[in-house]
Amino acid sequence: MIIDFSSHIIPPDVGKILMKKGYYGPLDQDGSKWQFPYPPENSDPHYRLKVMERFEIDMQVLSPTSPILLGFEKEPKEAIRICKLSNDYIAKLTNKYPDKFVGCALIPLFDVESALDEVDRAIRELGFRCVTIATNQYGKGIDSAEYHPFYEKIAKYDVPVFLHPTHWESYPLVDMEYGWKCLQIFGWPFDTTQAVWRLICSGTLKKFPTLKIVTHHLGGMFPYFVRRVTIGVVAQNLQKILGESVESYFKQIYGDTALNGDSVASLMCGHAFFGPERMLFGSDYPFGPPEEFIGENIRGIEAMLIPQSEKENILGRNAEKLLKLQVGLHFCC
Repeated sequence: MIIDFSSHIIPPDVGKILMKKGYYGPLDQDGSKWQFPYPPENSDPHYRLKVMERFEIDMQVLSPTSPILLGFEKEPKEAIRICKLSNDYIAKLTNKYPDKFVGCALIPLFDVESALDEVDRAIRELGFRCVTIATNQYGKGIDSAEYHPFYEKIAKYDVPVFLHPTHWESYPLVDMEYGWKCLQIFGWPFDTTQAVWRLICSGTLKKFPTLKIVTHHLGGMFPYFVRRVTIGVVAQNLQKILGESVESYFKQIYGDTALNGDSVASLMCGHAFFGPERMLFGSDYPFGPPEEFIGENIRGIEAMLIPQSEKENILGRNAEKLLKLQVGLHFCC
């Protein structure tokens, strides 16, 4: 069984709106016209189902990608409308293909009351099983106390929060200029890292101990630099403040395998950090060379030096448990 936890979708109507801001657009020949080019057929369920069949993927978790809100900083009502349009489109697909697609709603936090309303709508009315938020809210940390009502509601619903990285205000050397895309390639994993770090250090995870946070790109920098935060003066000071060690909060953090290809060494590093129960197969479809990424990712997991049972956990069982799905991929009660 394979469940792709990190599969994005941009509905046609939303795609037309996004083109006006210049970030997203249909894939052209060299891919340089837009910061985030994507194949228009990504929103065609029949096309998706064929891709899934080719790679023997049983289910995709459909989520809008949080950077679709870039450029709408001063248009909060339009940003909320984009989220609702995206969530509604996903709901149509999950209703039509309940054994193939499950919904993960995009929630903007810049208006907390609107965010809470959309969480209720997405989970109660649309039947979604998780929510997506950006790793920063137009430069504001997601650990801000004003967002605690959001986390409280999420904890009551007992659904995971998928952290998707986005742009952040940086220095010129990290700009997206020349097509180098330094901010996206290297800056996004950092933004994931700071978001999780702030959730730990601020006491947010301590206050909401049942929160389950899924990180994109296998936890950003955490698996590779974990010793920098678990030993030394910083770790000692935080333990005094939080009353527990930093690593005691890692159990609330999950990571998808969207590393853009077959990197067994990176996957093994992630496995050392997350263990076999908190890693989730994720392809980042339809971005990159999408089908190449899917194939390489699956082959990379199969090549990991771990028991077959753990590979099965990563490929699907962990997501099944996290999203409360039955073995036959029907929703449980």
